[in-house]
Amino acid sequence: MVLFDGSRILKGIEGFDLIKKGAESEIRLGTFLGEKAIYKVRLRKAYMHHYLDSELRYSRTKKEARIMMSIKEKGINAPLVYAVYPSIGLIVMEYIGAPSLKDLLSSNSEKVLGYFYEVGVLLSRLHSMGIVHGDFTTSNVLIKGGEIFLIDFGLSEFSSKIEDRAMDLHLFRRAILSTHPSAFERGFHVFLDAYASHAKEADEVIKRSQEIELRGRYVELRRRSKWNMHSL
Repeated sequence: MVLFDGSRILKGIEGFDLIKKGAESEIRLGTFLGEKAIYKVRLRKAYMHHYLDSELRYSRTKKEARIMMSIKEKGINAPLVYAVYPSIGLIVMEYIGAPSLKDLLSSNSEKVLGYFYEVGVLLSRLHSMGIVHGDFTTSNVLIKGGEIFLIDFGLSEFSSKIEDRAMDLHLFRRAILSTHPSAFERGFHVFLDAYASHAKEADEVIKRSQEIELRGRYVELRRRSKWNMHSL
């Protein structure tokens, strides 16, 4: 891995294919030392003071890269970090080039449903390291050659808090329900059983994830109630 500043590189990657652009960052596909590579750039926020924006992008870029390297060292499949440029919020990483669990769920095959157990074990391993993903959805789980890879650690944190771990479970549950509800009954419960069998304090984490779900329903009901009142 290379760690140094390189603001001049930003112009050079503008010609790379834009894969995804969100509120926080943009993802481009290019090359690095002759290999296909992902260039993830944290975007400047115009509404934020320049100094604060620079400090946040610097620290968050370093933390994301550090988390990716930490889990890679522990044997969890994630993109290999090639280079980090904290001053411009850029991480250059390995291009996995594989379908996501979300993509594969459309086939609704028994083999795909079988991956849920492995995903549950993988999340328990991540949590045992004191790391939470922060955006644990079916889109951020890739399947390549029968192996599972985790991607997009932009919201990840070093945390062992019950609430933070429970949020990973909640996000995964919500992702399946919103995109492939037919796979929920079997898939999510297999995932949850695997997590419960391998994770520390699993009962507490699962219970808290259920509480988060109830809180979300309560907020939604309140919103609907206010909307109905305004409609009268």
